[in-house]
Amino acid sequence: MGRGERNVKEKKKRSKKFELLFNEINDAMFLHDFDGNILKVNDYACKTLGYSRDEFASMNIGDFASDDILTNWDKRIEIIRQKGMFSFETNYITKYNQLIYVEIVSKLIEIDNQKLVLSSGRDISKRKNYEMRLKESRNIAAENELELNTIFNKTPSTIILFDEESRIIRINHKGILKFNVDNENLFNKRIGDILNCESTRNRTINCGFASACIKCQLSEIIRNTITQKAEYNKKEISIELLRDGVSTIKTLLISTAFLKKNGQNTYLATIDDITSRKQMELELIAAKEKAEESEKLKSAFLNNISHEIRTPLNGILGFINFFEDDSYNYSKEEKREFIRIMRESGERLVNTVTDLVEVSKLDSGIHTLCEEKVELTKELQTFVNEQKVRFAKTAVLFESEIAPALKDQTIVIDKIKLFQILKKLVNNALKFTSQGKVSLSAKTKGKNLIFSVQDTGIGIDSKHQDTVFEPFRQADSGLCRTYDGNGLGLTIAKKLAGKLGGDIWFESESGKGTTFFFSVPLHIFKSTNINSVHERNEDSPNLKLAGKKILIAEDEMSNYVLLEAILKKEQCQLVHASNGKEAVDIFSKDPSFDIIIMDIKMPVMDGLEATSKIKAIRKEVPIVAYSAYVFNQEKQKALEAGCIDFLSKPVSKEQILKTIEKHILSSSELLKS
Repeated sequence: MGRGERNVKEKKKRSKKFELLFNEINDAMFLHDFDGNILKVNDYACKTLGYSRDEFASMNIGDFASDDILTNWDKRIEIIRQKGMFSFETNYITKYNQLIYVEIVSKLIEIDNQKLVLSSGRDISKRKNYEMRLKESRNIAAENELELNTIFNKTPSTIILFDEESRIIRINHKGILKFNVDNENLFNKRIGDILNCESTRNRTINCGFASACIKCQLSEIIRNTITQKAEYNKKEISIELLRDGVSTIKTLLISTAFLKKNGQNTYLATIDDITSRKQMELELIAAKEKAEESEKLKSAFLNNISHEIRTPLNGILGFINFFEDDSYNYSKEEKREFIRIMRESGERLVNTVTDLVEVSKLDSGIHTLCEEKVELTKELQTFVNEQKVRFAKTAVLFESEIAPALKDQTIVIDKIKLFQILKKLVNNALKFTSQGKVSLSAKTKGKNLIFSVQDTGIGIDSKHQDTVFEPFRQADSGLCRTYDGNGLGLTIAKKLAGKLGGDIWFESESGKGTTFFFSVPLHIFKSTNINSVHERNEDSPNLKLAGKKILIAEDEMSNYVLLEAILKKEQCQLVHASNGKEAVDIFSKDPSFDIIIMDIKMPVMDGLEATSKIKAIRKEVPIVAYSAYVFNQEKQKALEAGCIDFLSKPVSKEQILKTIEKHILSSSELLKS
């Protein structure tokens, strides 16, 4: 066999081998020229793209290639010419218009002295689908991460991630702002450090595991979450935190959860500071309890006041029936006893009404001071003598001690309020003392005048001592209570003391007695301020009223009849006017009256207007206001209208006569001068 035959045989053998390999490769194989004309395809290409060999024989690569191949054809062919190979990813479009992702590897080969391109197209659709799904998953994960980060940082609660040693892994923006921490400096920081727990002051500790944390509620939750994998849901705790060096008790709501992160145990805690809300809740609860207590007090007060008003009324109205019924034949002694009971009942009723009005005046702020010079020892001795007379009717001894330093001292003070306070304190002492004694003392201490009223009575139980000065409060408010009273005495005394610039306090032991102390600033009278002090002339002149002409303006007949009964016995000449206009008309026709008693509230024309009109007729005529109004501003209005004095209803016979005598005398002396 010659060389030529051997070469041909060898060539056929290689060609057959190439053909075999070409068809067996599981990639779409194309042999084409530089223009893309297909010269040869393998079976896999036919199977994959759906075209037959005969169809491929008349086709170009561009017939089933994507736009990407056609657009970059010349550029890629040039690279293949120069480098002998080029690979890229693109798409094939099958005969049935299906898209296949392929990886193209094109190599420059030479066959029969002709340079051609052998391109293999590997189907990477599965890989591409995986990559796309992975990309989509990554995009979704990124979106979820962004969403979680937004939620993490926008949540109004503090969120902390920590490890098994309670070290902070991450903290959200709320926690950074709330607890003033630096997110960049969390290395080895623990929860107690971040929250500025009091137990972390000046030392490094593992929050939740150190001896200083044993009693800490926060540490207990952290420890149980880590060691027992316990999860808490809005557990309310109280913890002492530091802020700007100041220790503050905070109320927190804490929730915890156990997580796994990268195979490591991780823990989450959410914390809400509810200190303000808790305080509000406590205040609401306190307000509710106070409202309920107030409702109870109101009911007890109304029952008590009803008792305090109806009881003396019963004592008055009940005995009036005996005087009306002529079938009863009572002795003078019995009638005197009836009258005594009626008088005491009336005084008790007046005291109750007076106290109610007094506390209203004090609460409304319309109570004014009327300072005057007071010979203290003299006035105190008068007060002491009055009390001794009262106490003589009881089994209780009354004692007094006035410091020698107060002898001949003249002070400037509102005398009425001063002795009103002392009377309230003495009355209170007598009320709760059935035997033993009540002692009054007066002394000076520094720039204050100090009074004390000590008794040997029942004392004040410790559970009632905080409410002693509250209005309508009584230790025993039930139906079977032992002691009468309206519960306003000490309240009025306390408020009056405040008006005088002083205070009242007490010391007491249940079963052993009580001592009330009353302090007031000591203002010694000096002649330089005599013009600023109102002086009272309390001495009653010895003047007979017989023949004195008195005009009484009063619309209530019961009140007029009372004045008529008192003054007719003194042989006065009385003229009655039923309203202010009638009083003005009467006085216009006859201005010779010695004095006028003027009611304030009347129909047609009130007493204030009537007083002004009468004063315009005859300025010097004395007019005494006679009214149930007891507020200071009403008295002031009466004085400004021209009244010379003010009698508050109810008024005693002695007060009426004393007032009329005083002003008729003053008017007479003024006329003589």
